[in-house]
Amino acid sequence: MSPDDAADARAVAATLGVMQGVASTSVTDDGVLVIYDADVVSRPQLASAVRAALNLDEDLRTRGNALMKRVPAYLGLARSLALDERVSPVPEAARQAAASRGTSLRAAGALPVAARFIPGFPLIARLHTLVPVLRSLASWSREASPEAVNEHLERSGLTRELLDRDLATSQEAVAFARDYATDAAGKAVSAASAAATQARDKTREWARKYGERGASGSSEKPEP
Repeated sequence: MSPDDAADARAVAATLGVMQGVASTSVTDDGVLVIYDADVVSRPQLASAVRAALNLDEDLRTRGNALMKRVPAYLGLARSLALDERVSPVPEAARQAAASRGTSLRAAGALPVAARFIPGFPLIARLHTLVPVLRSLASWSREASPEAVNEHLERSGLTRELLDRDLATSQEAVAFARDYATDAAGKAVSAASAAATQARDKTREWARKYGERGASGSSEKPEP
């Protein structure tokens, strides 16, 4: 799969993954495997979402930066939920978001060292911490009373559609980071294996030449 095809597949998987009725999505060599409930979401709806994912006007970095600008709005939404007696229980991820600061720095330290060389790592590290928060808020927006949902979202300057789109963006960023780190690790292993093979071959060649000179009575050792 080419880099462009892989990027499209991640965008499609992330977009479909936030839809109600979709149990899971995964990128395969042939495209995107989707497990869904046909009683909740139809094939035409999935097809429409795929077309939307393939026709995004902005790249992942641009969408991620736009999402980060809305983080204060999401934190404000989490705080307002924590104070609303109609919302019970408060989503755990939202509670954590409302009560903690500096989460992105701790999460950045928890990511694998190899992942820290990913282009745009600071942005991806921050998006990584938002995934559980946005996922919890997205679930709340579907399960809570429409009155409470509309009130809180409007007060925060957000919409259910924007919330789902931002969740898809954050999950797409995490998938990109995982794929990039996996690819980089694979290339490093291949390079190390090639270097080891080359060193072994040179050692064998040196030993062979030394053995031949020893057999002929020469006391000179060949250069390794």
